[in-house]
Amino acid sequence: MSKRLRILILEDVLTDAELMIEELKESGMDFVSKRVATKAAFLNALDDLHPDIILADYSLPSFDGISALKITVEKCPDTPLIFVSGALGEEMAIELLKKGATDYILKDRLTRLGPAVSRALKEVEERNERRRAEKESDTLYRQFFQNCVAGTFRTIYNPSTGDIRRIDCNDALARILGYDNREDAINITIKDMFISDHDLNTYMDSILNKKILKNFHLILKRRDGKHIWVLLNANVRTYKDGLLIIEGTMVDVSQWVEAEKKLMDINEQLRSLAAELVMTEERERRQISLDLHDNIGQTLALTKIKIDSLQELSSTYGFTTILDQIQDLISQSIRQTRSLITEISPSVLYELGFAEALEWLSEQIETQHGLKVILKNDLKNRDIDKEVQVLLFRAVRELLLNIVKHAKASRSYITLHTAGENILISVKDNGIGFDKANINVTKKESGGFGLLSMQERLKYIGGLLEIKSGKEYGTSVKLVVPRKIKTK
Repeated sequence: MSKRLRILILEDVLTDAELMIEELKESGMDFVSKRVATKAAFLNALDDLHPDIILADYSLPSFDGISALKITVEKCPDTPLIFVSGALGEEMAIELLKKGATDYILKDRLTRLGPAVSRALKEVEERNERRRAEKESDTLYRQFFQNCVAGTFRTIYNPSTGDIRRIDCNDALARILGYDNREDAINITIKDMFISDHDLNTYMDSILNKKILKNFHLILKRRDGKHIWVLLNANVRTYKDGLLIIEGTMVDVSQWVEAEKKLMDINEQLRSLAAELVMTEERERRQISLDLHDNIGQTLALTKIKIDSLQELSSTYGFTTILDQIQDLISQSIRQTRSLITEISPSVLYELGFAEALEWLSEQIETQHGLKVILKNDLKNRDIDKEVQVLLFRAVRELLLNIVKHAKASRSYITLHTAGENILISVKDNGIGFDKANINVTKKESGGFGLLSMQERLKYIGGLLEIKSGKEYGTSVKLVVPRKIKTK
């Protein structure tokens, strides 16, 4: 020990006290001791000696160990008291330990005294160390609590009554709620902070059920009545007498929420503008297609009729070969014009309808490229904006052509069905698949508008494109698009 122990011995028999002292010396302890036998002397020794430990007989002529224990617990509760008695029943020993005694030693077994004293003193040292650590921790916590830039709070909740009492907050929280400092805000109740009882109950149900809340958004009420958004992190821990402590931090995120709302509004406006551009482009395509059909197409058709008429006279004048060549060129121009019209705006959509146009497309792909296309039509609602129909038709055609060019597939499957206000189209193949990590979505395939363009156009009108592909099961592409385009 770094300093001499102070031992107070409550014993009326001098020889018994001397045996205790001798035993402790043999244990290697360095100490000073004082023996007393009366209550008055015991009280004086507590004040004068400030003992580190007390050794007390259970029964004395004018005093008793139980009274000494009671005094010790009241005046110096951290000082251990060990009973050293000639006869002490097990039940009495247990009762003394319950009342605060540290240990008990029988006088005929004094060899246990040294270890018992050492153990008692070690327990005191460990207890004091825990207290110092707890005090230091509490000091650090208090410094963090008060100096945290976020608002910090602690509340006590009584589960049996439902009462919520705020016991502390820091200056930052007070300022969030519109007060100058924590002293001004110390008397406000939790209910004062919430807009309604419903909001308060929602918060309490969440924290009590989950025990921990992370990034929980709340709308609170400031001192001036203004509503603010806060981001809250909190947890629940048990306190005493069945009470719970709810503590945590909150940050005023009103500006962030407003900025996010404005950003969402801007994005919605951009989406609507992009959707309108897509619709305008499709309308222009339709008009160009009609112009090609009604003007150039009709002119080519009429020219072909005229040449057919000339061919009847060609043999007489020797123009047969030239007219046959012109006939071939005109026929080729007519085919190219029809293909261009279909590319720009598929007239079959306007003439037959969406599902029927996809059936026609499936037949064309099989006839021209040898790819078997199986179409399953489960559309229950055919009320689809024409611009959406055109966009989906072109997307499906592009996907089928990609299968023809790259998948080495013998079959493809198109499934149409509705889900609420959305159209769902699935295009699958039994081809070799591909690694999505290696796909160049920005590459614009010849004759089409590429995966990136397809994704962007669907996104503009509130849709999406999902791709799943693997060498074992081919490629599956899902298109999800609203039936109606919302514009502002």
